[in-house]
Amino acid sequence: MLEELRTEVRNTIYEYCADPYLRDAALHALARPGFALNGESHCRAGILSLEAYRAIGGDPGDAAVQAAAAIELQMESAFMFDSVADQEVDPDDGLTPAEELALAISLLSCGNAAASQAAHRIDPTGSTSWRMQQLHRSQIEASTGQFLDASLQKFDHATLDQGLEMTSRKAGGLGKLSAGLGASLATDDLEIVGLFEDFGSNVFTYLQLVDDLRDACPDDGHESDLRQQKKTVPLIYFYDYLSQRAPEAGNGIIPTLESDDAQMIQREFRQCGASLFCAVVAETFLNRAKSNLADLENLLGTVQNLEHLLDAIEAGSQEVLSVT
Repeated sequence: MLEELRTEVRNTIYEYCADPYLRDAALHALARPGFALNGESHCRAGILSLEAYRAIGGDPGDAAVQAAAAIELQMESAFMFDSVADQEVDPDDGLTPAEELALAISLLSCGNAAASQAAHRIDPTGSTSWRMQQLHRSQIEASTGQFLDASLQKFDHATLDQGLEMTSRKAGGLGKLSAGLGASLATDDLEIVGLFEDFGSNVFTYLQLVDDLRDACPDDGHESDLRQQKKTVPLIYFYDYLSQRAPEAGNGIIPTLESDDAQMIQREFRQCGASLFCAVVAETFLNRAKSNLADLENLLGTVQNLEHLLDAIEAGSQEVLSVT
């Protein structure tokens, strides 16, 4: 299923990117680590869409695979917006930030076109507008989270409520988009589609919190979110801890760290309770996702594939959460 999804992503780029320069740039970007055409990628967004369809409608057909590819392209677009916002565009990749942003918009547009075509293939004689409206609402929710993320960077301090709202909108909106589109292609039942949207939102918020905890203050030499003074949930907790312990630290915001401060900062982060707090919050969203599955099981009879998917996601997160 993963290779079929990657093939459809590639076919979508060839179908909608007629200009060879844009097409080659898109294919090159999609082969980056973590992106859909990289052999190590899990393609979680597309797979979630396919599994949502499977839970309702059985084995996914061509239209469901096309929709899953559309979801993957929209996910990659969000990744690229993030790298521009975080000033993480790699100059060795050959793209300027402006080119990266233009390419992100192109992938988003390709995804929307493919999703619209998939919805029409499912129901060629009926109205597909409600499916696209559901999709666009989720896109706007994710974009709201992206906007909040950028807005919080302007301020010296953010609250935990603000950080959690940003996370649940930015990541949760993408999860809602992924599971919701797959479900909407398999059923017109808005209650079932809504439950899948909630499930996707909770799963992706959980995953984002795990990622935020992993990236907050790593000791493996990778660039930390702390050094960039991001306003993620574990770091807002850490900033609050520093402010309470030493108000002169400037509302908990740490200045640019010198390399010889890194070990001391990592030790402080581990001792402050931020990891435990973030793990508890993440577990809350995981439990909500499990509750969503219980509700879906009552309506559909079985959601075994989704249960296996969630089990795999939970197992893959344990290495990060075990540090608490």
